[in-house]
Amino acid sequence: MTLNDLWVLLKQDLTQSYRVSGAKGKRTTQKSVFRRLAAPIAAVAFGIIIIFGLIWVVPIIGWDNLDTILTDNIDSGSSLFNVLLLFSFIGSIMVSATTVGNSSRMEYLMTMPISLRTLFLEKTIIVIVYSSVFFLVIGTPIFIGLSIVSNAALAFLSIPIFVGMMLIISTLGVSLGGLMGLLFSRLLAGRRRLKQIGWFVGTSLAVLASALYYYFIFLSDGFAEIFPWIFEILNAFGFTSGISPGAATSALALGFLVGEPIIINDVLLALLYSALAIGLVNLNAYVSETAHYSGWLASGSKRTSKEKAPVAHEVWNPQAIPGLSFNTATSVSIWYNITNIRREGRVLAQYLVGPLRFIVIILFGVFAGGELVMGFAPFIVIAVTVPFVISYAVSFAGYELVYEGRNLMNLQLAPLSMYDYVMGKVYSSAPFAFVVSAVVSVLITIMSPSLLVYVPVVILSAVFINQAAGGIAANAAAIGGDFRAERIVTRQRGAQVQMPIRGWSILRAQLLPNLIGFTGLSAVLGLGLFLGPLFSYVALVPFGVICLSLSRHYARSAGNKLTQKEASDYL
Repeated sequence: MTLNDLWVLLKQDLTQSYRVSGAKGKRTTQKSVFRRLAAPIAAVAFGIIIIFGLIWVVPIIGWDNLDTILTDNIDSGSSLFNVLLLFSFIGSIMVSATTVGNSSRMEYLMTMPISLRTLFLEKTIIVIVYSSVFFLVIGTPIFIGLSIVSNAALAFLSIPIFVGMMLIISTLGVSLGGLMGLLFSRLLAGRRRLKQIGWFVGTSLAVLASALYYYFIFLSDGFAEIFPWIFEILNAFGFTSGISPGAATSALALGFLVGEPIIINDVLLALLYSALAIGLVNLNAYVSETAHYSGWLASGSKRTSKEKAPVAHEVWNPQAIPGLSFNTATSVSIWYNITNIRREGRVLAQYLVGPLRFIVIILFGVFAGGELVMGFAPFIVIAVTVPFVISYAVSFAGYELVYEGRNLMNLQLAPLSMYDYVMGKVYSSAPFAFVVSAVVSVLITIMSPSLLVYVPVVILSAVFINQAAGGIAANAAAIGGDFRAERIVTRQRGAQVQMPIRGWSILRAQLLPNLIGFTGLSAVLGLGLFLGPLFSYVALVPFGVICLSLSRHYARSAGNKLTQKEASDYL
């Protein structure tokens, strides 16, 4: 590996990414000078505003007051820098895995007279640049502005120290994240599965952020309590440790800024992390090279072995669910729907975990209601299953029916009943509704053991509601669905983001099932609570018949409307 080779690759990647100079290539669009320089100019202007803002504001506050605040919180500053390390780590977990797995791209670059390890090292450095540029654009002007107004003699040394330590922190986070991503790819064997886990983690974190947001709305005195709470969590996970990379960054950068004496241990710690960062980034390149040559992620590779191995696989032949009998059209619809969604990790994560956002609002409202509302907590938890199973029905039976798109042409020409195909969409959400209602039943049994006798009622009612909601959602999709829509809403037709089902149709798909679900479930459980559990089971029979009848009625209506769709609706 030579530095010249590394510089050539870095220059090429940065030029193509930021388009600062003339970008060439058949598929490259040459942007105007203004558009190419807009981002750097905006970054510089933003930094100048911060610098002059600090020069103007700090004398008003008084540097002595700000100096006291910074001096007293040098140790706390380590938490902030360690959080930036965490961001770099999380953001790069899948980068190395996807880079190594991009076999065709890597093999194309291997035609260059450059070692493969140099290629992977350059890719890692690019990720480090991307990971640190945002924090440097914000942080560097802050240190420049504070250094100008500081009374410390060596305050300006804090600027290069901050920049250098931020690059070290980003290098540590990106290198560790890349190694972790390669480990996951080795264990999980496949980029698709790795991405699916990433989508589930991302969606779960979004739900967690929503939960925290509503917590500070309903259960606290405001967002002012969030900071002590965050610091307690960071302290519990070791983010305030005195030997962490953030601690060395805070001690050196803020130490020079406020004129605190620099301890030799902090300097040695910074040098240690610098050496560790260099070692880890080279280790990342080495492991990436080994992973590529060993074929960890080369499932799509076109390489051939010395011995000719015939490619054989079973014919995809969906079978009916054990214990249930479906015709061919319904069986194919069920398994095609589940298989198609399962392949899309982002879609599956959104469908399964997304409804938790609605549940968070309900549960925090319960906790905010005090002891009076908490007495009804088991019944409120039961009620939570209704929007959950309806969300599954709308997603699996409604949205996925719209996403058939051009496939409707084949379905209209095929010798099958569209009603059977729609019913397959409806049935595909039932297993997920069953699992959710079973989990809820376990929870309410723990909260109130006396409700154990109603567990079968809750589970069956949830499945019945899900089926009715599925039929209604499918009919709404057939009436008001945009069959040109794609799963990625930002790529849909038109300038504005459009939902797959719009207008009154999506409102009916949501409101009518919720009305049926809450009314029916309340009636079935209410009869049992006031007259005895046996009456709940008796009432469950007509409720189930009504839900299944509604499901078939609306599914048949949806099938009829789909057979009448013209090609202009989905082409």
